[in-house]
Amino acid sequence: MASLAETLQPYWVYGLIAFVAAVFLTPLAIRIAFRYGVLDVPDQKLKPHGRPIPYLGGAAICVAWALALVVAMVRGTCDTGMLLPMLLGGVAMALLGLIDDVRSLSPRVRLVVGSAVILLTVVMTGAGTRAAASALLGFNAVFGTSWTLPEPLAWLISVVFAVLVVLGACNSTNLIDGLDGLCSGVTSIISFGFFLLAAHLAVWNYSATGDPVRLVLAIAMAGAALGFLPWNFNPAKIFMGDAGSVLLGYNCGMLILLFAEREIMRWVIGALVIFALPIFDTALAMFRRWRAGRSIFEGDRSHFYDQLVQRGLSTRQTVLVCYGLTLFYAGTGLLMTWVRLGGGPDGQPMPVIRTRWAVLLYVGLVLLSALAAWRTGLLTPEERRPEPPRGSPATAPSPPSS
Repeated sequence: MASLAETLQPYWVYGLIAFVAAVFLTPLAIRIAFRYGVLDVPDQKLKPHGRPIPYLGGAAICVAWALALVVAMVRGTCDTGMLLPMLLGGVAMALLGLIDDVRSLSPRVRLVVGSAVILLTVVMTGAGTRAAASALLGFNAVFGTSWTLPEPLAWLISVVFAVLVVLGACNSTNLIDGLDGLCSGVTSIISFGFFLLAAHLAVWNYSATGDPVRLVLAIAMAGAALGFLPWNFNPAKIFMGDAGSVLLGYNCGMLILLFAEREIMRWVIGALVIFALPIFDTALAMFRRWRAGRSIFEGDRSHFYDQLVQRGLSTRQTVLVCYGLTLFYAGTGLLMTWVRLGGGPDGQPMPVIRTRWAVLLYVGLVLLSALAAWRTGLLTPEERRPEPPRGSPATAPSPPSS
């Protein structure tokens, strides 16, 4: 068994490649965006920033991420048959987001095309196609049952579940891209958390094929997001747009599926906990909209970070609070790699005991987050503001957010 340092050593270079590429490509993206008018124009509602800000940050992130993956395949670090479809799917999702940034596609078109891209990637790579078996195995481990599913039905359920997971991750990262430096910083922390979780599995030779793919995908995205962050931190010089947020969500969603490779639910739970802040923010916003009697898909200023700004925190303070929470969730998710309760005849930890503790930890964290949101008033629906009389100036917007 190799040490953690020996396991990680070959992969840092891919994070460095993505980081350096993003640092130098982002200023180029800024110049191109200004030249061709690819700008996010404020509307004093959901986009109350004071001046037009260039988009195309997502293109810089995508190229930096893709470059690291290409180098990994050329060097033979990863199985090309596994990583190439992941790369092509990510580029396709980023292009879809970029077209939406420039041309404003309808939600239906984005959903249909995005679902098709994710479906093809899942089928070509097999990522998540054992998800139903993993979930059922975890259920059996927790409750002592022995349920099974016919193989074709398990595969079909898994594929549908996999597409929904990645779509949900894309939506969550898109929604959390609401303040300068928020999405890029949060997803860089999440990606690094995934990298450490993948490294733990690689130390134990979890999968000769899957380990390198997980490590490269995670560190490349962490490097690309971190390299973009200096240009996106408040006050932002460029936004990532849907091209960036959707790609970040795609990468996170695919990694979550890859942790289900050997039907051990514990690692999927750990990955979900690491990704908890975007999930929490999306669930909170939808719950508040539902309580207010509005569509849960209606855009508003009721996100977790919006509420912090409305309570007096500056943009930078709010972003730093979110970074801290992301670190907390990531650390909690990584705790699952160190749970060592119970043991079998050979002295190794028993999967049944470990899965039960993983589930209890996850449920406890969900309940703790919900309780904290309730006690701090975050669940209270935003009051509808009265419309200003026709011809009168509109109510001043809340502090700027991207």
